[in-house]
Amino acid sequence: MKQIRINRIIQIIYPLLVYFIVYQFGVAFLIELIGDKYGKLTCLLIAGIVCIFPMWIIYKSVPKLVPEPINDKKQIINYALWCLGIVALGIIMNIILTQSGIVEYSSGFAKAEDTLSNGIFIIKLLCNCLVIPVLEELLLRGIITGQLYLWHGSISAVFISSFCFGILHNNIVQFIYAFVIGIGLGIMYIKCKRLSLCILSHCLINLIVIIFS
Repeated sequence: MKQIRINRIIQIIYPLLVYFIVYQFGVAFLIELIGDKYGKLTCLLIAGIVCIFPMWIIYKSVPKLVPEPINDKKQIINYALWCLGIVALGIIMNIILTQSGIVEYSSGFAKAEDTLSNGIFIIKLLCNCLVIPVLEELLLRGIITGQLYLWHGSISAVFISSFCFGILHNNIVQFIYAFVIGIGLGIMYIKCKRLSLCILSHCLINLIVIIFS
């Protein structure tokens, strides 16, 4: 029993370590190497693409939620409503945090915003609306939420994965934002068991933020 518990902890921790080593350190290295020439966001894009490959391999190897076959239009409507609900939650949280004034007091958020806007529009779309959502959803929902749900149930799965989601963003503003959105994404993943819905919702939230900002 003790060995099983240790193995489960390792299966949660080592994907996070892979993320930090390949993505976070990769971004820092690339910014030092080519950031001035190509922009910081390009560095995030390259590191994200590289990190998706090991994350996909890990995702395919761990226990995961298996979705039911789509048999009728009601399921499709249900999935669409879930996505719309998560996107609406993202917009509401964005408005709340912007209007609260907390954004103005977070130097970490200002630094993150500078990095995420340091590139041409097509790079912003590829990085923020495709690569980063795919990478983060593979890790947070596909690997962490899925395993924790199978082992310990929905509450632990949603809370722990959402907390990790917040921590990965490295500042208080994005922590709050990601934690709340992570709860919504985690619940949707457990209810629908489709990682593609989480990726789609995440992509749409980021796209709307880019368009309106």
